[in-house]
Amino acid sequence: MENVYDIRRDKNLLYILPERKNVDTGPLSRDVYRKTAVLVYLYYRDTLPEYYRYLENIPPEVDVYLISSRQDILDSVRAHFCRSSGRKLCYILKENRGRDVSALLVAGRDIIAGYAYVCFLHDKKEHSVEWKEDTRLWVENLWGNQIGSAAYIDAVLGLFEKNKALGILAPPEPVGKHFNTWYGHGWYGSFGITKRIAQELKLNADIREDKPPITYGTVLWFQCDALRKLFGAGWQYSDFDDTKLDGGSYLSYGIERIFAYVAQDAGYETGTVMTAAYAAKQANYLQYEADRFRREAESFFPLHSLADLERFQKNKSGILAFAQENKRVCLYGAGKMGRLCASLLRMENILPACYLVSEESGASMVDCIPVVCVKNLDSLEDAAVVITAYSCEVQEEMASVLKQKGCQNYRKMWEY
Repeated sequence: MENVYDIRRDKNLLYILPERKNVDTGPLSRDVYRKTAVLVYLYYRDTLPEYYRYLENIPPEVDVYLISSRQDILDSVRAHFCRSSGRKLCYILKENRGRDVSALLVAGRDIIAGYAYVCFLHDKKEHSVEWKEDTRLWVENLWGNQIGSAAYIDAVLGLFEKNKALGILAPPEPVGKHFNTWYGHGWYGSFGITKRIAQELKLNADIREDKPPITYGTVLWFQCDALRKLFGAGWQYSDFDDTKLDGGSYLSYGIERIFAYVAQDAGYETGTVMTAAYAAKQANYLQYEADRFRREAESFFPLHSLADLERFQKNKSGILAFAQENKRVCLYGAGKMGRLCASLLRMENILPACYLVSEESGASMVDCIPVVCVKNLDSLEDAAVVITAYSCEVQEEMASVLKQKGCQNYRKMWEY
């Protein structure tokens, strides 16, 4: 069974949708609206105005349920919509435990039974000034990429109607100065609790720590049939121990990561959806941030392309096997690639005997490894050498020098 992270890539389950009505498509059936609900959990009073504009985007035929553990929040939202649009909402007061996850799985459990499609949203608030910009971008990600406009909601529902195998549409992994989720670090210490939930639900899904989850933050569109097993587990408010909020084992952290695996167990796929405007902003952000990472990492990991990385991964095991077979290994080349190879060997507790160089540079040591000029050696007949040069032409020149010195036991770090 393939992992959901790889399925999303292999099937290109990434959808970028317009926020304006597509004139080439007809109006969405009113029947689709009638079988759709939006559930919203709100808790922070001072951020309410930020979410009103998004809620106004929901078509009036779609049922909206506002859930909160604070009566003053429910009263404020009711007053706002009575004054502004007269939109009808259903207001639900929940127990102040389990935050947004219990709002969905406990307060919302009986609600979703009557619908085919459901969107769940909740508010966010930064807890320090340095997180303010990241949180603002995350809110735009979560809300804008789920209910960015009425036309966008139509497009999301249209995807579900056309692709019955599509069980979940979630916003993309968040980007920001303090987030490393987009770069594949999505477990944040919560793999154990996610795996435990999967075992309790008896999920037939591929869940591995080396493959990051693809749902975060409990914000998503879903077909109710895709998550039937999760909602049928009988969650109670007492299941949520909020004293564990600061640790990776908190139940909610596992649940927000389990959605795609529950859908996979039910035979559904999970995709990522975003507005065209957000996609442009994210691409621009990641282009520059990836370049910053590359520039800083280049002195430690001097690879410049995906092809370089794949070639390195292909050759790495061969280099390690060669070094382990030989007690004394020399590295031909003391530049960036030579130091990369030395680091690779050191991680396996293998210390190179020396760096070999073709011309004397005046340096007797590099990274605490002796530097020896091959011109000063009478023979290398008994040596085991790794040629670290990247260029094929330079590799051949180095191989020729080694043969002249009697060395036949060598291996190229970069085999093409």
